[in-house]
Amino acid sequence: MKTNILPVLILFCLFFAPGRSVAQDENYDAYYFSVRKEYTLNPDGSMDYRYRKEEKLLSYRAFQTLYGETFVVYHPGFQKLKINEAYTMMADGKKVVAPANSFNEVLPAFAASAPAYNALREMVITHTGLERNATVTLDYTIHTDKGVFPALMGNEMLAEAEPAQHLQVSVRIPAGRSLNYKVLNAEIKPEITTEGAFSVYTWKLSDVASTAYEEAQQGGNERYPRLVFSTSGNREEIYSCLTGQEAFKFACSKEMTSAVNGWLADKKEKFEKVLKVQEKVVGDLKLYPVPLKYALYRVHTPEQTWNENGGTPVEKAVLLVSLLKASGIEAQVVAVTRSAFAGDKVATLADIEDFAVKVEFRDRGTWYFSVSGLNSANMKLTLPGRFFIALLPGGKSSIFMTEPPAHMVKVIGNFIVSSDPRITGEVSLYFEGGIYPYAALARDKWRMRNTLSGNLVGSDSVNLKVSTLNLENGFQTYTVLNNKPFRKDSNFYYFPLPVVTTGIENWGIKTLSQKRETPYEIPAIADESYAYTFTLPEKMVCFTPNRKLKVSNKAGKFVWEVSEENGKLTVRRQLQFSSRVFSAKDYSDFKILFDYWNNPWYRQVILMSDK
Repeated sequence: MKTNILPVLILFCLFFAPGRSVAQDENYDAYYFSVRKEYTLNPDGSMDYRYRKEEKLLSYRAFQTLYGETFVVYHPGFQKLKINEAYTMMADGKKVVAPANSFNEVLPAFAASAPAYNALREMVITHTGLERNATVTLDYTIHTDKGVFPALMGNEMLAEAEPAQHLQVSVRIPAGRSLNYKVLNAEIKPEITTEGAFSVYTWKLSDVASTAYEEAQQGGNERYPRLVFSTSGNREEIYSCLTGQEAFKFACSKEMTSAVNGWLADKKEKFEKVLKVQEKVVGDLKLYPVPLKYALYRVHTPEQTWNENGGTPVEKAVLLVSLLKASGIEAQVVAVTRSAFAGDKVATLADIEDFAVKVEFRDRGTWYFSVSGLNSANMKLTLPGRFFIALLPGGKSSIFMTEPPAHMVKVIGNFIVSSDPRITGEVSLYFEGGIYPYAALARDKWRMRNTLSGNLVGSDSVNLKVSTLNLENGFQTYTVLNNKPFRKDSNFYYFPLPVVTTGIENWGIKTLSQKRETPYEIPAIADESYAYTFTLPEKMVCFTPNRKLKVSNKAGKFVWEVSEENGKLTVRRQLQFSSRVFSAKDYSDFKILFDYWNNPWYRQVILMSDK
C-alpha cells in the first residue's frame, strides 16, 4: 500500500507546493516568494523603514556567492536597527533561527578611508542552514530620529535581481498629509487605505520578472518600473536641507585663501585658473564615496574638508566653489540627477547621483566641472539624460538638461613607406563634440596626438605642424616617423591601422551576444572615419584584397575600402551610428556593424615584398 501512495505524495509536493511559480527553474539562482518595503512617517517626525524578504535559494551559487549574507548600512548616532526575524527553512522543513553570532557590525567599505564617516555601521547578517531549495526569511526595521531627513523620500526600482512572486512597497503617512509620487515605466496605481492615524499607499505587483543580466543596459536601470515619492512637493524646500547648512556659506580660512592665491600666481585667464583649482581639489584631496543618503544629507564645511584632506562628492564640490570664490571667480554647486526620474511635483534628494561645479565664462559659455576626475570636455556633452540643478543658497535652483552625447572623429594620414621599411609622412586629426578634449588640451597640448595608436608621432614639439583649436572642435596635423611600424612574417608586413583610443575603441566592446532582450546603450552617437594613403616602394604591393564594402542598416553604417593603383594604396574605414540606444529589435543591426568594426581583417593592411 505504501509503495502506491509514495508516487502520489511526490507529485502532490511538486505541483501543489505553496508559492510555486514557473519562474522557479534552472535559469535562476533564487526566487522571491515576497519582497516588502514599508516607509513610515511618524506623527513626531521620526521615520521607519521596514524590509522583509522570503527568498528561496535554487543554486549552489545562490548561497555560496550571492545571497548567503545581507548587508544593512545605518548610522547608530541617529538610527536604530532592529532585526525582527531572521531564519531559514531548510529543504526538509527544518527551521534554523539565525544565532547571535550571525549578526556582526563592521565599517562600510566606502567609509574605510573616510575618518569623518567612521561612525557609520554595516550590519552583516550571515544566513545559516543554507542549501539548495532552502528559504531565507529576513525582516528588519531602521528607525530614524526626527529632524534627520527633510521629508520621507524614496526612489525604488520595482524589480529584483531574481523573479518575485509578490513585490510590495507601502508608504504610511499621518492622515491629512499628502504624498507626492510618480510611477515610471508601468501603469500601477496605489491602494489607498486608512490604518488608525495613518493613510497608507500600497503598490502591489505579482509575478515580477527579474532584472536582466545583460551588459550595457540603459544607465540607472531606467527601463524598469520605478516608484519615486516624497512627502514634499516643494523642490526649493527640500534643497534647502543642503543649501541651508553652514557649508554653503563657502567660507575659506586664511590658509585656504593663501594656498589658492599661490596656485594661481602665474595664471592670467579665468579658464586656466578654474582648471588649476579643479586639478588641486581632484588630485590632492581624497574622494569619499559615501552615498548622500548614508551621510544623512549632511555636508561638512569647506574648512573641515580641507583639514581632513578629503570629502564626499558634495563636500568636494562645495570646497571647489569656495576656493574659486576666494580667488574672485563665481561658481555654483550642481546636483546631477537622471532626467528620467525627475518629477515636478515630487521634491526629493533621493534621485541625486552626483555633484559638479558650474562656472560661467564670457567667451566659453557655461561649463560643468567634475570633482571626481579631470573631465577633458564639458560635462554637459558627455553625460546623457541628466539634469544639472544649480543649488543656490536662499535662491531658486536652476535646471539644465544635458545634450545627447555625440562625437565626430576624422583622421587622415598620408604615409611614405621606404624599402627599409619605415613610415614617414603626416597625419591630421579632427575632433568634435564630447570627444574633443578642450579642457585637457589646456593642460596638455599633446592630448589629441596621444590618443592616436601606433606611435607614429614623436614627442618633439616640431612634429606639430598645424593646430586650430576652437571651442567645439579642433584640428591638428603632425609629421610622422616610425622606424618599425610593421610586424614582419616572412615576406609579409602587417600594419595595424591607427585608431583614436578615446573614441569607439575606448568603449571596450569586443564581443557581442547573438541575441538581446534589453536595449543596448552606447556612450555617444559616434561617427569615426579614417583615411590612410600609402606610397609604396618598388617591389612592394598590397596583399589585402581591393574591396569596396558599405553596410548600412537602421543602426548606422560601416565602410571599408581598399584600392591600389600605381604604387599608391588607399584605405578607408568608417563606423557611424544613428542612435545611442538600440532596441532589442534593432540590436542585430548594431551587432552587424560592430562585428565588422572588430573584424581583424578590417583593422589592418598587409603588404607583401618580392625581395
